[in-house]
Amino acid sequence: MRQLTIRESLREALFEEMQCDPAVWLLGEDSQDPMGGSYKVTLDLSSQFGTRRVRNAPISEAAIIGVGVGAAITGSRPVVEIMYMDFLEIAMDQLVSQAAKIRYMSGGQVSVPLVVRCQGAPGRGCTTFAATRSVVCACAMVEGHYVSNASGR
Repeated sequence: MRQLTIRESLREALFEEMQCDPAVWLLGEDSQDPMGGSYKVTLDLSSQFGTRRVRNAPISEAAIIGVGVGAAITGSRPVVEIMYMDFLEIAMDQLVSQAAKIRYMSGGQVSVPLVVRCQGAPGRGCTTFAATRSVVCACAMVEGHYVSNASGR
């Protein structure tokens, strides 16, 4: 069995999805090379897929989620990265009032295939997203704590 870190597992999953589906693209702070995003999860992806599919974002969590929502409802499949879970609260309007409700407000005519990726762990911010699950009921939330479930394998 191969030994992978969570970072490598996530990068592999992103690579596979981007390779299989040209509608998948990434947006986050410092996502492009040489920085490679938060904890270098997106390292080398902009070299492999180009800067049109791996985009740097300004330091504005609300803008990052908002762009992701807008792109998702127009047919692309964005993966947006928020550097730390603590910063998700800044984008709650976009998550709760837009991403979670658009499908229902449109009578099922519009979907929001959006992935919001962030990290939080002891020593890396104190927020857990557990309490928010009850508020954002129209979104599927997944927490990967191990290599085996970080990428869905």
